[in-house]
Parts: sequence; C-alpha cells; structure tokens
Amino acid sequence: MAQFEIIKDVTVTLTKLLSENFKEAGYKDIEMYNTLPTEENVKKLPAISIFLTAVSVDPMHRERDQVLVSEAEESGEIIEYTTSPTMVLWLYFLLSAWGKTPQEEHVLLGLAMRELHDNSLITESFFNGESLGRGEELPIRIVDETEFGYDENMAFWRSIGEPIRPSVLYRVGARLQGVKRQEVVRRVTARNIRLKSESGYR
Repeated sequence: MAQFEIIKDVTVTLTKLLSENFKEAGYKDIEMYNTLPTEENVKKLPAISIFLTAVSVDPMHRERDQVLVSEAEESGEIIEYTTSPTMVLWLYFLLSAWGKTPQEEHVLLGLAMRELHDNSLITESFFNGESLGRGEELPIRIVDETEFGYDENMAFWRSIGEPIRPSVLYRVGARLQGVKRQEVVRRVTARNIRLKSESGYR
C-alpha cells in the first residue's frame, strides 16, 4: 500500500463524490477539474473546480510517539517494527463553479456545498485508493470566513490573473504515515525458569 498517495487519493475521492451526487441530482453533464482554475484550463462548461491550494501540518496534533507496525513476511513470520511519528495534515481545496451564466454558477456552487455538507466525513465506503487506514475517517470542514473571507478570495484570483468569482475553501484532515523501519521489536516467545534449592539448580 502506497500510503504516501493519501493527498492524491483524497483529491480523487472528493471529485468522484461531487460528480456522482451531481448526476443523482440530474446534472449529468458537469465537468470536473482539479487543475489551476483558469479559463484556459476549465475548457468545457458547466464545470466544478476542486483545486488543492495548500497543505499544512496540524500544529495542535504533532504526534511524537513512534508507530508500532505488524507485518507478515513471505515466509508467514510476523515482523514488528516501529516507524517515525505520523504527520497530521490539513489539505485545503478551493471549490468554484463555472457556468454559462452567473445564475448557473450560483446553482452549481450551492449544490456542491450542500453535498459536502451532507457528506462531512470521508469513509472507507466511498474512498478511492488504498491509502486510507482501516476504520479511518477523514473530516471535511468549510474554512471560516475569518480565515478565508472576501479579501483572501480576491487575493487568490488576482494572483492567478483571473476575474474574482464566488468560491469556498474547504479543508480535509488526513494522516501521512511513516514507512521506514526504525527499530525491529523482538518479543519473548519462550522462557526457561529454573528453581534453585539449597543443593543447587534442579
């Protein structure tokens, strides 16, 4: 399992989630884009852009403990070893709608926001890829206006040379696991206990 593919897998999962829910709502011709949201890249309308803008390490959850891993060798022997601490990440995605009219964009943006609101956890049931741990759930959170308001939105679109358009910033939590073996753990499998009497061991 290539767990370092978690960022790519989350992007694909969000794209698939939105695409399938748009089809269920009757919008079967919506194009999905993950590229930089510019008129040059968004070639076919109507469309939804879900663009990864940044990745950060959560300052409140800096794990320092090594992780114990159990793994079966080809021989069937179970090997246990530790890896470096897990990195807790936040993946930031800018969601924007592209339509032939402003009204169409507003409808598409509202529908996309509703679907992410109704599906606020990424679970194994619809995750695309092999990087999600068993039983793991990834939260989808809308970024508050105090962090990403009008000024920040305007600054983003100006930075890529595009007219400002309504958009929403989301963040998805994820874990990036260490894989390099740091220390092999050897457990006690048998013990030999002898009792000592006055005449010696027996």
